[in-house]
Amino acid sequence: MINQLFWDFDGTLFDTYPKMVEAFMQALRDLGVDDVEIDQNQIYVTMRQHDVGTAIRKFSAFYGIDEKKLRKFNKTYQTKMIETALPFPGAKEVLDLATSMDGRNFLLTHRDDQAKTMLKKFDLLDYFSDFVTSDQNFPRKPQPDSINWLIKTNNVDRKKAIMIGDRKLDVAAGHNANIASCLFDPDGTIVDSGNPEIRVTEINELVPWLTNK
Repeated sequence: MINQLFWDFDGTLFDTYPKMVEAFMQALRDLGVDDVEIDQNQIYVTMRQHDVGTAIRKFSAFYGIDEKKLRKFNKTYQTKMIETALPFPGAKEVLDLATSMDGRNFLLTHRDDQAKTMLKKFDLLDYFSDFVTSDQNFPRKPQPDSINWLIKTNNVDRKKAIMIGDRKLDVAAGHNANIASCLFDPDGTIVDSGNPEIRVTEINELVPWLTNK
């Protein structure tokens, strides 16, 4: 039985990418980039296939703008804009399933404690037994250090655990920690998936899969 669920936050539990892209575009505008030059879809694809850091490095070089300023402006706008993001449909159902199966949920995010604030806002915080956020300074995924810490701290059986995320680096992080991985890819953006044990386009597709494990 797999009932120890390790969750990514952005793009997995919460639909934050539209807000993240919006914030990134506003940061570019502030640095003098014209709207006509901004490719919204390319920013989104870069964030999903890689990460925000890659998007910052790529587009600051492309537009010839200051990388540090882009990073600073993007963070300021993103922190404000994602406050209005909503949980993905089905997320609460899977969180509840894990606890009903005598399992646990763990949060594993590169975001700071704002993630916990948003979970609390939608009455989802109490589903989680433990958390790793950026405030703890673990190496970033796909390094397994943060997962391994949660596993050791909470005496998790790796055979009962799965990492759930929306990017290849989430899949790799799970595999690097010797646990199963699920790729949540609602719009088919991820081409090279890293061979997750299950790939879903809706979070609640995990329900029958977990129930039959």
